[in-house]
Amino acid sequence: MNKNWIFYSVMCLLLIVTIGAAAVFSYSEEEAASATAYKLTGAKRPTDGILLGAGSINAAQASAVVLPEWQGREQVAQWNEGETLEWTVNVADDADFELSLGYYPLKGNGQPIEFMLYVDGEAISDPYAPFELNRLFYDEPGALKRSGGNELRPKQLEGEVWLNTKVAAAGELEDGPLRLSLKKGEHVIRLENVRESAVVDYLQLTKVTNTQNYAEYKASLASNASDGSGKTFVTVQAEHAYAKSASGLFPTTDRTSPLTTPYSPTKLRINTIGGSNWDAPGQWISYKFEVPADGLYKIGVRYHQNEVKGSFVSRKIELDGSVPFQELNAVRFPYELKWDVKELGEEAGKPYLFYMAKGEHELKLEVTLGDLAPAAQSIQQMVYDLNQLYRKIVMITGVKPDIYRDYEIDKSVPGLIMQFEKLSAQMKEEAVRLDQLSGQANAGSRNLKLLALQLDGFIDRPDQIPKRLENYKTNITALADWMLSAMKQPLELDYLYIASKEQERPQAEAGLIAQSMHEIRAFAGSFLQNYDSMEGSEDAERSIQVWTGLGRDQAFVLKRLIDESFIPETGISVNLNLVGTSLVTAVMAGEGPDVNLFTSRGDTMNLAVRGALTPLDSFSEFDSMRKEYMDTAFIPYQYKDSTFAIPDDQEFFMLFYRKDVLKELGIEPPQTWEELLKIAPVLQNNNMQIGLPYENLDAFQLLTKGIGSLNLFPTLLMQNGSSIYNEKEDGTRFDEPQAFTAFKQWTDFYNLYDYPLYKDDFNRFRTGEMPIVVSTYKLYTRLAAAAPEITGTWDMVPIPGMKRTDGTIDRSTGATGTASIILKDAKNKDDAWAFMKWFNRPEIQSQFASELENEMGVLGRRVPANLISFESTNWSRAEQANLTEQWKQVNEIPELPGGYYTSRNIDNAFREVVFQMGNARESLFYWNKGINEEIKRKRYEFGVEQ
Repeated sequence: MNKNWIFYSVMCLLLIVTIGAAAVFSYSEEEAASATAYKLTGAKRPTDGILLGAGSINAAQASAVVLPEWQGREQVAQWNEGETLEWTVNVADDADFELSLGYYPLKGNGQPIEFMLYVDGEAISDPYAPFELNRLFYDEPGALKRSGGNELRPKQLEGEVWLNTKVAAAGELEDGPLRLSLKKGEHVIRLENVRESAVVDYLQLTKVTNTQNYAEYKASLASNASDGSGKTFVTVQAEHAYAKSASGLFPTTDRTSPLTTPYSPTKLRINTIGGSNWDAPGQWISYKFEVPADGLYKIGVRYHQNEVKGSFVSRKIELDGSVPFQELNAVRFPYELKWDVKELGEEAGKPYLFYMAKGEHELKLEVTLGDLAPAAQSIQQMVYDLNQLYRKIVMITGVKPDIYRDYEIDKSVPGLIMQFEKLSAQMKEEAVRLDQLSGQANAGSRNLKLLALQLDGFIDRPDQIPKRLENYKTNITALADWMLSAMKQPLELDYLYIASKEQERPQAEAGLIAQSMHEIRAFAGSFLQNYDSMEGSEDAERSIQVWTGLGRDQAFVLKRLIDESFIPETGISVNLNLVGTSLVTAVMAGEGPDVNLFTSRGDTMNLAVRGALTPLDSFSEFDSMRKEYMDTAFIPYQYKDSTFAIPDDQEFFMLFYRKDVLKELGIEPPQTWEELLKIAPVLQNNNMQIGLPYENLDAFQLLTKGIGSLNLFPTLLMQNGSSIYNEKEDGTRFDEPQAFTAFKQWTDFYNLYDYPLYKDDFNRFRTGEMPIVVSTYKLYTRLAAAAPEITGTWDMVPIPGMKRTDGTIDRSTGATGTASIILKDAKNKDDAWAFMKWFNRPEIQSQFASELENEMGVLGRRVPANLISFESTNWSRAEQANLTEQWKQVNEIPELPGGYYTSRNIDNAFREVVFQMGNARESLFYWNKGINEEIKRKRYEFGVEQ
């Protein structure tokens, strides 16, 4: 019986494989139709509203230079970073105005033009959330390149044309254009450029008017407006965009449906656009098309929206530069697991009909929060208020209250019950609104109802608040997480169509038989095609092996750049492989790569001392390349007067503080450690804490990360005028008085001032329990991505330091980071060096950083070690200034043979003093002895000392 079962199972499997193989090989891919190429055209100069030309700026107050002519326009102003434009305008009546700018973006780093706006001397924008003017991007013309039969996405090019952009309200949850309320009379409008450059032609003020609705629009059409050709059906492939607002809006691939065109069951085809890359309010994509005759047409979209469950995403639709009627300000695309087809207006019973004259037209779709905007703004304020109340309660009870004590919270926190009642009522109201918007219960409304129920319990029994405080905090976090997801509006498009009203809507998904054949072909094809492969061309005469320890998303971003840029430039094929922590093992076994990217400094030194790396000093252009980095950036990668790596990134400490909490307590952010110690009692009296960096060491950190950012000791040591190692790098300097001073200062933070050793920096900072935190700048990305409710209430600045005799502050600190290396056994070192040069070029590093953030969001933001590329990252100019100020005082620490003992024994000395109350001087002296003995032993082992 068992033998029969095995026999029939094998036969069934063979039958499935045979059918699948037959299906794959019998499939003949249809040739995709080529897209119509439309030439980019600039925006025309408007004639309506109040038009203020650049030639009429207040020359005495404005610093921008007026040019007599630029790109076909006269009397325009060149507006560079740091320069201002200023106009005086007379308003005839009290009114609300929208502001637009006509401008020509100058070549820069590819970022939007950012500016501050002042009206009559009053700032309208926040320095950390300036207004933006987008650039324009388009796909590189021509046939798509292929690798292994799979299509590669087209290169993104910047359009050099005049643009007209309506200034949008600043802020992640703000929706729609900025509105300026101006009184009758004279006003001064001042624009201060804070990032990138442009040539400005004019500033336009237009009165806010109510857009007509569809009924009014339809009635306004000529009574003799014909239906055009009843057979018209114009299809526009979504991946063939005419223009877009960001380079990150590149075409993508879909293999879930056989109706997605162009289609292949086994190969990757560029056939869609959008998805998670197209989810931020203000991002837009536009298309051009032609209709054969004057008439009324409907507009449809085949879309995929399976990310925002139980709700919808929204797009604003513009036709030929304007929104025809108000219903198009927020067109909803509801959640659907599979692909769907939507005709604009179908939810009202019949699709909207648009009058279009014969010829060329432009359709633009822009991400908007739409009807969710008021709810999201209200919930954001609720989350902030709930956190404020949590912090006030913690100031009385502490983070871990005594559940058997009656704190009389309702009396200790004035107005607490009243605020709970107000918030509970608001939550119930918003929950009902969210259910009505989505047409069903959703995660947001459920979180609101749960919190409202908990607040009602607090109102009835205030004595229960301390017992349920942790649960209250968890519910706030859940609501904040939902709000974060609601801010994202992802939408993927396959194609758009413009059709006569008589035309049938196309099929959204394939039928059962077609879908089954697709699944069989895709399954069989998976045995023949490796979609995770990042190998180069097998036919290439020259090739190199490149390894990276990054995640899969980062590796695919890198692979795209290699295919788009490096291979066409050099003709060298690249086999890119993802590896974990096996680099040293593989190299010692003779199976290593030619180049390894993002190598830890510990691994770099372990390989260098064993003679497994190629020194880079002798390669051409290395010396000129070094000038693009900080002076000390190469120190961890140097050994025996040779340099073995090029830094990829540097990670160092910054100070984070809650502006709202410190303002409430009357505290200024500390500039020195002495000021930090004076602040500590004020915070501790309010059951708040200060967070200092400390990592619990494991074997991996000991060997790979280096000592620079494990804890605060190297920072305090440098600021006391000392360093980790002596000049000969054959021992430490821990026997000097400065070392004991720094060590005692470090341990006193925990012994005398009771700073917490193990803590959750992110959550405690988010709630305000820990309003001052020293951590690496990567805490910024977590706060920006996952704590939107405290946006604008915190800042990142250089760490505290020690005041020098001349009054300046020494903020010296260490760092950690990764680097690129060439292995000694590389088959073709010149090709490997060509790749290293390419990867570390400023424009490639900038593109990698930009596309990584497009792929992963703010969490993917990095600080490339290359100073030129850092300037073009998405950090704001204010953030870049703070990071650069601290970066300039980063003193990198050499990596020595036996250096892992330094990290281990310093931590051992620290634990002896903090946990066992040992003597600081004796502990440091005892454990330092072991460090120096190990360094000496390793120097002898590797032939440094004989």
